[in-house]
Amino acid sequence: MSMLRRVSRLIRMFFVTLVYTARQAWRLRRMPEAERARYQALRQTNGCRKLCRILNVHVTCTGTVPRDEAMLIVCNHIGMLDPFALATQMPVAFVAKAEMASWPFAGWVCRVMGILFVDRNRRTRTNDFVARVRRRMADGVHVLVFPEGTTNGEPELLPFKTGAFEAVAGLDEAHVLPCYLHVVAVNGRPADDPAVRNHVVWAGGSQSFGEHAWHLLGLERVDLEVRVGTPVPVAGRSRKELAQDLHARVTALASPPAVITPSAGRADAS
Repeated sequence: MSMLRRVSRLIRMFFVTLVYTARQAWRLRRMPEAERARYQALRQTNGCRKLCRILNVHVTCTGTVPRDEAMLIVCNHIGMLDPFALATQMPVAFVAKAEMASWPFAGWVCRVMGILFVDRNRRTRTNDFVARVRRRMADGVHVLVFPEGTTNGEPELLPFKTGAFEAVAGLDEAHVLPCYLHVVAVNGRPADDPAVRNHVVWAGGSQSFGEHAWHLLGLERVDLEVRVGTPVPVAGRSRKELAQDLHARVTALASPPAVITPSAGRADAS
C-alpha cells in the first residue's frame, strides 16, 4: 500500500504541477507586468493547496497575516514541505538559492511562480537582490525568507543570517512578520515525540534529498500549524539588530501548544 501511495501521489503531483505551471506561463505572457507579481503569488497559493491535498498535508494557521501591507516574512525551516505549507496560508514570493533556477523542471516551475533567486556566494549581487525584493513588496506581495539559511532538524533555531534582512533594514515604514512552522502530528501520532517529528524534518545527513522526498510521499497524513506573530517595525534598525530580535520572536512562537486534533493512523511509512 505504501508503494502504491507513493507512486500514485508522485504521478498526480507531476501532472498537476505540469498543467498548472504551463497554464500560468501562458497567462503571464498576456498579462500587464504590473499585475504579474500578485497573480503569481495567488496562483502559487492555489497550487500549493492542491499539492497538499494530494499529500494529505493539513495546515492550520494561528494568528493573522496582514493584508494591507506587504512585509518581509521570516520563518524557521524544517524541511521540504515548508514552502508548500506556508504558501497555503499566505500569498508570498519565496526566496531560494540561485542554483535552483537551473534544476530540470523544478527550475522552470520556480521561475514561472515568481521565486526570487539569491546567489549567496556573490556579494556583488546583493544590491540587485535587495532591489528585487523591494520591488516585489511594492507590488503588494509578501516576501518570505528562511533566515537560518538551511533546513534544520533540531527544535532549536540556528542563528539567523543578517543578509535576509538587508532589503528592509532601516526603512521608515516597513515591517517584518515572524512565523513559526510547527509539526503537530504525523500519521495521527503527536509530534512531541522526536521520532515522529523526524518523519517530516530534514537537514541532510545520512538521508539524501531524494530519499526524504520518497519517504514523505509514503506518509498517510501530516498535520502542520503556521503560527503568526506580531509585525515588527524596522525603522532605524540595522540588519544585525533585526536578525537578533526576529530570532527571539520566532523562537517564542515555538512555545504555544498546537491546536489541531489529528485523526488516528499509523506512523510507519517505510
